[in-house]
Amino acid sequence: MVKLTACMVTSALVFMSGVASAEVLNYTENTNSNNQLAIGYPVPIPVDSLTAVDGFRAYDSLHSQHQSLAITHAEVRSSVIGQTHNNRDIYVYRFGDSDNQTNDGLTEPAFLINGTIHAREWQSPEVVTELMEQLTEKKDDQSVVEYLLDNTNIIILPVMNIDGFLQTQRFPTQVTQSPGTNAGSTPGQKFSQPRDGRMRRKNMPNVDEVLSTEGDRLRGVDLNRNGTAFFGVQPGNSDPDSLIYGGVSAQSEPETQALLAAAQLGPRNRLRFYQDTHSFSRVLFVPQPNNSRRNTITNSLAAKFQSTTQAQGANYFPVIDQVGSGIPTTADYFAFTDLIPTWTLEIEPPQGFSGEPNGGAFYGGTGASHSGFIMPDSEINRTRNQLAPAQILMFYHQAGPAHVKEVRLVNSEGNDVYSATWSGGTSRSLNVATNNTLEGGESYSLYVSFNKPMRVRNTAGNIAQYTGQSVSLSPTVTITGNGGSGNFTRSINTTNSSWLNQDVDGFTFSQYHDDAFKVDFTLPTDIPVSTNTGTTDMSINISVQDLAGLELDANPATAVDWSGGAWTNYESSSGQSGITGGTDSSYNIKVSNQNLTLSEPQSSGGGGGSVPWALLVLLGLCGLRRFNPSSH
Repeated sequence: MVKLTACMVTSALVFMSGVASAEVLNYTENTNSNNQLAIGYPVPIPVDSLTAVDGFRAYDSLHSQHQSLAITHAEVRSSVIGQTHNNRDIYVYRFGDSDNQTNDGLTEPAFLINGTIHAREWQSPEVVTELMEQLTEKKDDQSVVEYLLDNTNIIILPVMNIDGFLQTQRFPTQVTQSPGTNAGSTPGQKFSQPRDGRMRRKNMPNVDEVLSTEGDRLRGVDLNRNGTAFFGVQPGNSDPDSLIYGGVSAQSEPETQALLAAAQLGPRNRLRFYQDTHSFSRVLFVPQPNNSRRNTITNSLAAKFQSTTQAQGANYFPVIDQVGSGIPTTADYFAFTDLIPTWTLEIEPPQGFSGEPNGGAFYGGTGASHSGFIMPDSEINRTRNQLAPAQILMFYHQAGPAHVKEVRLVNSEGNDVYSATWSGGTSRSLNVATNNTLEGGESYSLYVSFNKPMRVRNTAGNIAQYTGQSVSLSPTVTITGNGGSGNFTRSINTTNSSWLNQDVDGFTFSQYHDDAFKVDFTLPTDIPVSTNTGTTDMSINISVQDLAGLELDANPATAVDWSGGAWTNYESSSGQSGITGGTDSSYNIKVSNQNLTLSEPQSSGGGGGSVPWALLVLLGLCGLRRFNPSSH
């Protein structure tokens, strides 16, 4: 009877108060107690600042900065694409010009970056905002960023889960206890899976903003388990109290619908890359649908992302999924539905790397449970700047392989002896304006321009590798033909070629710095005669990688695009369309026989042999005399 009475009294008190109270716990720098957990460094508090600081900005400041970028820069357009459960507007930002066309007149490719799908991952909106800021700060660089803004559509949703993110910032040092624990549990048990407050992960349907409310603190949908691909495959996906609850149905949440609306701004059929930006563990989770060409391109892209970060002292390791497997993440959704390169970027600190501390211990902290979500203020600026170059490189790569725009050969008097340009959209024509005969032994300048910047420069102004990449900085140029004694190849020394970011001897870049090169050479005389018409026909062959390591499109006549998980009309040296390029041999020139030797010397790359006797007879004794050593 006593126990029954006590139970009735407790129930009455709960009924009278209207809600039961959750136990509120606190993160501290150094103090541990029954309801406190030390992380070993100051717990970050949101900062009111439009610009980046050594710390984490409040949502209102981040949003004001995003809006300021849209107001200040014509290249940034802001759109409301939906509302949260609590009727807050969800904004997306498009970076690029408004014509939706590349410089070649093609429909622009699009990329989609999503941020802050999980509320507690404060690194995400800061990294995404840094990307937005760099795209505007470098918009007039006459290099990579200006090229991207002219030729692509970059769509960025910086804060998807606004309601949840605001809840974490409302209580930056506080959480509620792990499910299944109570006041009598140990601190380790209470903090093992903290919920709500600073550690809220999910969105907030039917959730109040009072931290101590017991009845709703576990509610919400994991927006990264709300997709149609693999919906409900994980055991926790159907449990409303689970951290990975997927919702009542796929794509049920207004925030998910907003992400889909953002993709439509691409438009959807122009998407070539998607990244969902998270923390923590310092990896890329890379989905693998049943499409080998798409997976090969994606995995190569992930390796380039990793190498860019490694060059800056980090190591974002690609974790490649098993082919055909997945969970209901947004990265899996776009990978399997759109067949484009996608991944989940998990920002540092690392987790599970041999020889490196996990979570907050990476920064000298205690390594307390979930401390990896609480990056020290002092580390975020470095992290922002490490990841922006890697993301920009992904855009550059997925904008497409380079193709030749113009080829010129200029003699020592400054006159064009050959000039040709490609024109047209999806189908291009080579317009040859000048095609005069070249002379063996004479000096020429070869000028070649491309549709994109091909190199970057270091702070000293010298040509350099893009951060973390390794490509041959010089192009490869050969001349080939069929002489009287067979096929021949001669190499032009390009060691001293010049990528152009200014006028050099009357040559300059086409549209962007270092989108063209010039090389001076002397046309070899050891080219076998192939006809008795006075000229020998030859081809100029151009091979070069862009700064991301993509080979040249070997056939500019058909414009490269993306479909079915891979490049289309991307030809190799042999003319095969696939996922690798090659050497462009589209440029046919004529060389006078007058100064050419009539027998093939023993030199590299040539076919050869003696000139037929009949040809010697036709040339006559006078013609032969100049090859007789005794006549000199």
